[in-house]
Amino acid sequence: MRFNRRNSQLRGDDERGLGDKPAGIGRYGLSNIINMDQTPLPFEYLEGQTYNNIGERMIWVQGSQSGWDKRQGTVQLSVCADAAARIKPLAFFRGLGVGGGILKEKARYDSRVVVKCNAKAYANSENFLQWIEEQLVPVLDNQPIILALNLFAAHKTQEVLDTFLANDITVSLISGGCTSLV
Repeated sequence: MRFNRRNSQLRGDDERGLGDKPAGIGRYGLSNIINMDQTPLPFEYLEGQTYNNIGERMIWVQGSQSGWDKRQGTVQLSVCADAAARIKPLAFFRGLGVGGGILKEKARYDSRVVVKCNAKAYANSENFLQWIEEQLVPVLDNQPIILALNLFAAHKTQEVLDTFLANDITVSLISGGCTSLV
């Protein structure tokens, strides 16, 4: 929290005037204070149980023999302090992301969600760099941002840190179990 306060102070080289942007915290407008995190997305939550609408007459239960128990994904969500949805949710699924079946499946997702595939269905430094370039940098509006992240190894590689520096992104790395406090 001290790090965030210290790095939020207006600096001599800041061109952002107080009157030309919505309220913010120090050098950051609310639109440029962002928290991002990933969470696993299992396809089978409780063996032998399912979710259905109340009153359904037939409920299909998928058994673990189907392979759905091995399929997983990761969802990455980004939240701006002004609550505007500037950065699309990102879903990673296991696979190569090629072939007709995958392309058909991707087309079924809402256009407000970015769907990607990789070998292990979770974020890594390669797809994290893609997210920075494709989704984060375009919303910066040439303003500095502060980005709160957890201590996941992919968030701290030299290439990622260099990309942050080049784009005036201050990273606030949050220790495990402390996200809710910050």
